[in-house]
Amino acid sequence: METKSSFKQLFEEARQHDDYWTEGLIVDFTEELARWMKEKKVTRSELAARIGHSPAYITKVLRGNANFTAATMAKLAKAVGAEVRIHLAPSESRTTWYDHSTTRPQDAREEGEPEIPEQSAVRRR
Repeated sequence: METKSSFKQLFEEARQHDDYWTEGLIVDFTEELARWMKEKKVTRSELAARIGHSPAYITKVLRGNANFTAATMAKLAKAVGAEVRIHLAPSESRTTWYDHSTTRPQDAREEGEPEIPEQSAVRRR
């Protein structure tokens, strides 16, 4: 007799495997990298040149098919003017990220005016 599982049950079973969490990290990273590339108007070819790889490698990265190491992620992030940040949280919690700039362009700040952090991105998981 065949047992049918609901999508919720299958999803909960998948969440028990390390591969589920690894793939989630890769998806998060590649989505963020693509967003940064778009914001900074960096093409795949330009990013490839910045890190010394081929455009085909960048395509592989953005598809999540590359072997990601912390060093690779840091190199890619740096190439688009970003940093990789890692945060551990209790598994039952919900995390909200707020990135704040600690500097403002000199021409936008009057003399003696304090630096006020500005929100640049929000990340929820």
